[in-house]
Amino acid sequence: MRHRIVAALPVVATALIGAAAWLWFALSTRTTLEDAYITFRYARNLARGLGFVYNPGERVLGTTTPLLTLMLAALGRVFGPDRIPLISSILMPAFGLAAGLFTYASLASLGFSRIAAALGLLLFVLHPFVIRTSVGGMETPLVLFLMALGLYCLARKRPVAATAAAALLAICRLDGIIWGGILVAASLLSNYRRPLRQASGFAAVVLPWVVFATLYFGSAIPNTMLAKGVVRPGREQLLLDPLHFRRLSHWYLSGTGLSPDHTLFWIWVGLLAAGVYAVIRAKRREALLLPLFPLAYAVLMYLGRAPMYQWYLLPMLLCCLFLVGIGCWRLSSWATCPTVNRHWRAAVAVCAIAIGVVGALGVTRDLPRRIRRARDFQDNEWSLRRGIGLWLNRNTPPNASIAMEAIGYQGYFAERRVIDMAGIVTPRVVQFKASTGSNGALFRRVWTEFKPDYIVLRSFEVDENRHFNGGNLFESEVERAHFFTHYRERRRFSAPHPDIAPLVTHLTLYQRLPQSH
Repeated sequence: MRHRIVAALPVVATALIGAAAWLWFALSTRTTLEDAYITFRYARNLARGLGFVYNPGERVLGTTTPLLTLMLAALGRVFGPDRIPLISSILMPAFGLAAGLFTYASLASLGFSRIAAALGLLLFVLHPFVIRTSVGGMETPLVLFLMALGLYCLARKRPVAATAAAALLAICRLDGIIWGGILVAASLLSNYRRPLRQASGFAAVVLPWVVFATLYFGSAIPNTMLAKGVVRPGREQLLLDPLHFRRLSHWYLSGTGLSPDHTLFWIWVGLLAAGVYAVIRAKRREALLLPLFPLAYAVLMYLGRAPMYQWYLLPMLLCCLFLVGIGCWRLSSWATCPTVNRHWRAAVAVCAIAIGVVGALGVTRDLPRRIRRARDFQDNEWSLRRGIGLWLNRNTPPNASIAMEAIGYQGYFAERRVIDMAGIVTPRVVQFKASTGSNGALFRRVWTEFKPDYIVLRSFEVDENRHFNGGNLFESEVERAHFFTHYRERRRFSAPHPDIAPLVTHLTLYQRLPQSH
């Protein structure tokens, strides 16, 4: 018993360090990411009995995480719909820490050194990208938790439970199918006597959601995917450039997004290579998920033209950081091998320790700067987008319609019908863009056919006639004049820290003129 307590001390201490760092970051920045409020609005409407909808009466699957939406809605029914953002801010960090702990336990069950697993856990809980995303209210920590839970069940030779975790992961976020597919394949290979039982378990979890979503929304595929692929192809087309794949490879190779001209990049490459080598040589083949998943994920992200948001790349990062921990352990164990010259052993031992320390410092070295920047960024969100939402809530009639592109903060706090100019919750916008081709023509169809009562635009878009996603906002001066015969500028809003993102920190609200209705 005493031996177990002593063995658990390093991982407990690491988890406490991580929890303290995350709490510090959360209290210092009050971070809640923009897209989280889209899910919050879905969950709030569901908790209020208005249906699984963003706009009441409009059945569109515009959230990328049905599982989290259902969880938050259920908790919102118990604790109150308006407490959903608070519930998420508590729940998601807990899932994030649990993801690290289950990955640690998985590696220990697969026969890897607890020191290696503890080092990977330390890198994970102190990584700035992990911290910001985990406290940001989005579904990524739940994705990481289900990934780690599936790996743990597989390591403990519980294939049915691993398959159930993979099924939940597919409902949590669609790209979870990548990890889930590899996990189920590994489970079937290691336990080929129960394929029917595992398939039944997967179907029992996934099929009810697929049937419900098809009947309720018309499709189980989130409309988000269609919107991002059609409404903003000009920006997404850049992802086909080789530079995009190069950036993804930097994530895979270093786990930090560093460029090859940075010394730390090659340190991490060496550690990662040692970790991959150790996994290949391991007796338990289930560990191959760690290097195989980031590779498959990067390739599919590239082919699918997916945007490189931090919260999309965190599943790769989870694997990379723990592989680095395994790499440090591998180099250290080689240094203690008695068949190696003692001078070489000493040199390698010193290098391994130095690499581990430098790597940890490299990951966390700019955490205070990131906290300051995240705090300023959140101040912008809170005063600008939330401010517009509250203004709309207080100064517009309940039946007003508002056209906007950033539908997170603004849509949640406005509590008005939203016409989404990005198409996520307004499928007709996707159809408009597919038929028109240009962003200017798309904007014209939005305001002429939907006739929104209010429109929120970035100030420079009208001032400079420049659409945020490329091209002109108005295709001619005649069209611009026509717009102002129907709308007038009502108010301008500015963020307190415009230097962070000048193009998106000045917004203008336009109101439809009474005679144009």
